[in-house]
Amino acid sequence: MVSVAAAMAAGGVSTALAAASRLSNPALLSGSDRTVVLAEAQTKKAAPKFKRNVDSNGVILKGYDPVAYVKQGKAVKGKPSLSSNYRGATYYFASKGDKADFDQSPAKFEPQYGAFCAASMMNGKLSDVDPNVFYIYKGKLYLCRTAEMGKMFMVHPEENVPKADKNWRTYEPPRSPGFEENLG
Repeated sequence: MVSVAAAMAAGGVSTALAAASRLSNPALLSGSDRTVVLAEAQTKKAAPKFKRNVDSNGVILKGYDPVAYVKQGKAVKGKPSLSSNYRGATYYFASKGDKADFDQSPAKFEPQYGAFCAASMMNGKLSDVDPNVFYIYKGKLYLCRTAEMGKMFMVHPEENVPKADKNWRTYEPPRSPGFEENLG
């Protein structure tokens, strides 16, 4: 805006308009035959993008219920009529109770690594999963592409989880400690 005002003082309207063309998002606020007022409109920053293993409809876990993995210890298919959005993904639930539990504390049931294969994440790779190959470790849900990869990952979780966590940080936007943002 300062460069536009300086151009106006130095050379008139045509010089000011030339300076305004260099603004990334100019907006004419008011004008007359002798005065032109321009401002640079601010653009809203896009929300951080969370990398998630979702289908073309944005459904994560291939439609399986994230709460059932943790509470029942098994893969249970969810229902599209019982759904919630969290961090750019749509979750399906098998029951109203599971949906309520998730809605109260979604981070507790969120799959690790955006529902990508935990074993592949040890090598920094994003791979699809088989929703029936999963492990709960320290209360967190880990999924893998194959049973063989799942066994490999869970043989030494105390070593493999930190390695995969470190690689996952390259895919996630930065977070502020103690601040949990629901971007669903």
